Amino acid sequence: MELHGFIGQTNVVSAISFSVDAAKRLNRMPDHMLFFGPPGLGKTTMARLVASEINAGFVESTGNSLVNIKDVLNLLLSFPRPTVLFIDEIHRIPKSVEELLYAPMDEGLLRVMIGKNKTARIVKFNIQPFTLIGATTKVSFLSKPFLSRFSIKVPFNYYGEAELQQIIAQELETHEIVVSADGLEEIAKRSRGTPREALQICKRIVEYSALNDRREVDINDIKALFNVLGIDSFGLSSLDKDYIRILAEGFQGGPAGIRVLSSALGLDVETIEGVVEPYLMMLGIVVVTSRGRKLTEKGLSVYEEVIHP
Repeated sequence: MELHGFIGQTNVVSAISFSVDAAKRLNRMPDHMLFFGPPGLGKTTMARLVASEINAGFVESTGNSLVNIKDVLNLLLSFPRPTVLFIDEIHRIPKSVEELLYAPMDEGLLRVMIGKNKTARIVKFNIQPFTLIGATTKVSFLSKPFLSRFSIKVPFNYYGEAELQQIIAQELETHEIVVSADGLEEIAKRSRGTPREALQICKRIVEYSALNDRREVDINDIKALFNVLGIDSFGLSSLDKDYIRILAEGFQGGPAGIRVLSSALGLDVETIEGVVEPYLMMLGIVVVTSRGRKLTEKGLSVYEEVIHP
């Protein structure tokens, strides 16, 4: 796949393509980038495409795996050539490690303090040119000095059903499976607005096709499969349903504070805010008010229709 062939996220593709094309013309690495938004929207795929477009190496890490100076030193000195460094969940990097990245991002140098007291000295390490691409679901968790070093900041948004249908049809075509138009609509509708979820459903369709020796799948097949998998018409996960149920039954639809919900669900606040709520808000099932979370009229209808019929 090429960068310009990326389906969806039109504004993201436009902004990144501009910077990548300019960097190639100027014979340098693109500026550092920050991708933010809910999980499953293609941030990792986009980072790989940037590396491919500029013919650079690609190294992938995670914020919670970079916990000390040694981790950063080993990572940055491992680049054999100009590289795109992708750090997922970059907001999990400790502040001390975050600060260690400032000089490499600004100057292409790694400065490390060696020794203590009178014997202390700063040792500089030259590193290969690199573009740091950070991905996060919590952009507000990054410090202002760190955030300012990403000159390209792009939000990833949920996909529309038409875009998801393209992705689904493209994926199933690689398995020589044809899905009817209304079948594609049904899959897209239940894919939670994310390519990751759509592709996971595609895997189940491939399995269904193999088990039933079918290369053409229609809407009835899709609905039968969704019944087996327990995927409802809104694509709600078990966590989504627990959240809605607790708001409806425990708090009469709300409002309820996030920490109270966290305790009732047995989940940390970060998981609720970063994983559960974005999709429910996108559907218009939940709203955040000054007094807490609250089910909308649609949310109450979903509760009656799907969770407590």
